[in-house]
Amino acid sequence: MSKPFDATLKDLICSYPADWLAQLGVPVTEPPEIISADLSTVTAAADTLIRVGNLVVHIDVESGPDDSLAQRMLLYNVLAHHHTDLPVRSVAVLLRSKAQRANLSNRLNYENLSFQFDIVRMWEMPAEDLLAAGVGLIPLAVVGKPPSGTTREQALPGQVERIVDRVKQDAKPEIDKLMTATYILASMHVEPTVAREVINHVLKMSELPGYKLILEEGAIGHMHELILKMGRKKIGEPTEKQITKLKAIQDLDRLDRIALKASTAKSWEALLRVS
Repeated sequence: MSKPFDATLKDLICSYPADWLAQLGVPVTEPPEIISADLSTVTAAADTLIRVGNLVVHIDVESGPDDSLAQRMLLYNVLAHHHTDLPVRSVAVLLRSKAQRANLSNRLNYENLSFQFDIVRMWEMPAEDLLAAGVGLIPLAVVGKPPSGTTREQALPGQVERIVDRVKQDAKPEIDKLMTATYILASMHVEPTVAREVINHVLKMSELPGYKLILEEGAIGHMHELILKMGRKKIGEPTEKQITKLKAIQDLDRLDRIALKASTAKSWEALLRVS
């Protein structure tokens, strides 16, 4: 079942591409550019293409298992190269161990063709490293590997405090987006009610003027804004009736499925029919 995690990560990647490129070891020699991921013959809205110099980095986010991952990565790599006429580096970002099959390989051999892509297993990355990374990655600390002898739930309050401190220092105008992403990602491993309680408590104690409580309603509002932003870019301005219809949808799972279709939808009517 699709979850809000994939669309949330795509938004973080698109909002902070330089941070993600740096984490992947790609030299940022000039300002990165997000390229349209609509490659017409394939629906891959969870994928993101970033051009930096004469290289395109293709990032695919996965929160669940996919037996066809290697084949999809090859197909999208070839289509991205055809679309841009540039070399393409493909990276699969796995958010949790459930996304990894026992036979998962980063190499695909087909006839005389050998294709290899990178795999980043977020749950194996030390949370401490993610807390020290660029702002666009710090929400991922809550899915990273907690300190030895500590459960994710035990580590969560300290991690959220560190995330809030970084956001206040480096990205205060983006606090709603980054803390909502932290809440959505934390709910992968911790009960959503626990994640909300922890985040709300830290925000209250952080003396942030006009802070916004990060409740489930906040996450739903985040998804509404994400869909509107992506849809406007692809298919134009929605009508007031369509906006009202979108905002009437309160199911996070369905909103995530809609968000993942937003970059390839042909109309708002078709997008809002996604169930």
